[in-house]
Amino acid sequence: MVKSHRFSRLITPYLFLIPAIVIFLGLMVVPMARALLLSLVKWDGIQEPAFVGLSNYRNLLDDRVFLLATMNTLYFIVIMVIFQSTVPLLVAVLLNSGIKGGTFFRTVYFMPVIISLAITGMLWSMIYEPNFGVINETLRSIGLGGLARFWLADKYTLIPSLAVVSIWQSLGFYMVIYFAGLQNIPQELIEAAKIDGAGPATRLLKITIPLLRPVITVVVVLNTINSIKVFDHIWVMTAGGPNNQSTTFATYLYQVAFGAMGSSNSQLGYASAIGVVIFVATFVLSVILVKYGQIEETEY
Repeated sequence: MVKSHRFSRLITPYLFLIPAIVIFLGLMVVPMARALLLSLVKWDGIQEPAFVGLSNYRNLLDDRVFLLATMNTLYFIVIMVIFQSTVPLLVAVLLNSGIKGGTFFRTVYFMPVIISLAITGMLWSMIYEPNFGVINETLRSIGLGGLARFWLADKYTLIPSLAVVSIWQSLGFYMVIYFAGLQNIPQELIEAAKIDGAGPATRLLKITIPLLRPVITVVVVLNTINSIKVFDHIWVMTAGGPNNQSTTFATYLYQVAFGAMGSSNSQLGYASAIGVVIFVATFVLSVILVKYGQIEETEY
């Protein structure tokens, strides 16, 4: 009887985990395993799949568009990690300092987060429009017409312009994460630093940032993941063009899987290989960043 009761106590927690495990297996593990198997075949979605082994992965190394998408994605990641790890932090620190109307500004900064990325892309396409867009019209009105650009057609401004849209749309999300982290910093440390004569910049660099190291790690990892799989607004604004200059991993996967620009040339096996590469890149970068964050955290 005692053994039966002890067994019941041991097994009960695992019974509660069964629904979560079933959902995880059904929605994550099984689709990922199927995608891995699909990456080993040549299939257009209609004819019978033909096993090609690792040919899809070998072809990626010679695929000019995929290599360009890799460079564009890395460029996008660098921009996003740098600016989305710093700008939201500065905004959160400013709002946490007790400025007047802090609640109002938090709401305003967060509002773009709830807007669909497709709608965001359409909105910013009009802002970047070279003839009547807000940016070029403003530059012309203040006598700086020489700075007007075809923002979404110039290869030097294309990726940064798309990154600005992502930064604008998600700034409020990361600001809230930082703001929550700032609320957990003991105010006694800040007050002691003020008494010792430390200015705002010194307090930020010597107290706030070191104590926010775990939060910064989370923000950097989320930025990296979101940048690797960025798709919505890029597809709406440029569809990967012009001449694939804004093609990223996700937009190229979509083109390959469902046919470039609406054609019927679907390559689902090749697209699955791209998807596997995206997953591996995301996983490896996330592990490295989390490990680095943990190492840095132990140094304090």
